[in-house]
Amino acid sequence: MRCLTLILGTVVAFGQALPSFEVASIKPQPFTGQGMVGIGVRGDTLDAEHVSLASLVMFAYNLRDVQLSGGPSWAWSGVLANSELFQVMAKASGDPPPPMDDFRKMLQTLLADRFKLQVHHLQKELPVYNLVVNKGGPKMKENTKDEKFDFHGYGLGKAGVRIVATHMTIQELIDHQLGGYTDRPISDKTGLTASYDFTLEFVVENLPPGVEAGPNDGPALVAAVQDQLGLKLEPGTASFDTVVIDRAERPSQN
Repeated sequence: MRCLTLILGTVVAFGQALPSFEVASIKPQPFTGQGMVGIGVRGDTLDAEHVSLASLVMFAYNLRDVQLSGGPSWAWSGVLANSELFQVMAKASGDPPPPMDDFRKMLQTLLADRFKLQVHHLQKELPVYNLVVNKGGPKMKENTKDEKFDFHGYGLGKAGVRIVATHMTIQELIDHQLGGYTDRPISDKTGLTASYDFTLEFVVENLPPGVEAGPNDGPALVAAVQDQLGLKLEPGTASFDTVVIDRAERPSQN
C-alpha cells in the first residue's frame, strides 16, 4: 500500500485557524512481530508506529484508556497481530519545535481531516487511586543529596516490573512509574515532600489482552506499594473530562 502524503494547509473553523502539520503521512501498518509500537515526538516530528486510531485519539487529547469511548470496533486494538494499526509521521513547521500541547492540537486537526474524526466531551465519574501513607509510615530511604532523580526499570517474569529509583519524589514516582502501570489515575495525598531511594517489584494492572502474570512475576501493584514502600493506593472516584468518538472512517488511499 502506498503512503498517504499530504501537505496540510490552514484549517479554518468558526473563523479561527487550527494548528496543523506542515507535512504528514498516514498508512496502514499491520503488526508482524517486529518494530516499535507507540507514539513519540522527536524535535519537530511526530512518529507513530503500529498504533490504533484509539491510541492516536488518546495521544491527541491527552487521555487515559478509561477516558475514551465510542467509535467503530476497528478503531480499537486488542491482540496487535489482529488489530488495524497505522503509521503516522508528521512534521511541524517553525524553529524551535512547538511545545507538546501544540503537537497534540495538530494531531487533532490531522485526525479530523484524514479519519473524518468527530468527537464530543463528557464529564464522568471515574475510578482513581489516592496515594496515602500507610500505617507505620514510609519504608523508603530518604535521600538528602543535591542531585537529579534517576531510575532503572527491568522486566520481571511475564508481567512483572522491578524499579530501582534514586532521589525520586512521590510525584515523580506517580508520573514516571506507577501511572503507567494502572488504568486508574493516581493523586498524591501523602503530604511527603522529600526525595527517596527505593526498589519496587510488582505486577502491572493494565496487562494487554491474553497476557497473564506468572507465579514469579511479583506481587500485585497495590500490595507491593503497601508492603515495600509503606504507602497505600486507596480506591476512589473523581470527575474527569472524557472523549466519545461519534464518527471515524478509515483513511483513504492515494
